[in-house]
Amino acid sequence: MSTTATRRGRTRISMSRTEQWVVHHVMLAEVEARYDDDESPPWWALAVLEKLEDRPVTERDDGDRSFTCYEAWRVRRALREYAESPDTPTEDVTAAIDVARRLDESFVEPPTAIS
Repeated sequence: MSTTATRRGRTRISMSRTEQWVVHHVMLAEVEARYDDDESPPWWALAVLEKLEDRPVTERDDGDRSFTCYEAWRVRRALREYAESPDTPTEDVTAAIDVARRLDESFVEPPTAIS
């Protein structure tokens, strides 16, 4: 899988169907955890879910999805936490780590705050 920089501060990340499923699962868990705590869901998790659900993977789809630096940083953190959980299936751990690694390679530093 490759990573390609794009315009407007976004970077495209190629993901297999399995990797997209894992990212979707982790983002949905982020949203559900906030609902369980009577909090608003995180906008970044909703944005990533929308990207994944808006254009499902088909045989002709390259599996690319674009992320802002902030989205990538939060997704990477959530994927690493998921991969470290003892309850996470081995194949999900592999997919989560692979996507997190590609995000690390694409976005070297956490996003900067805009004043």
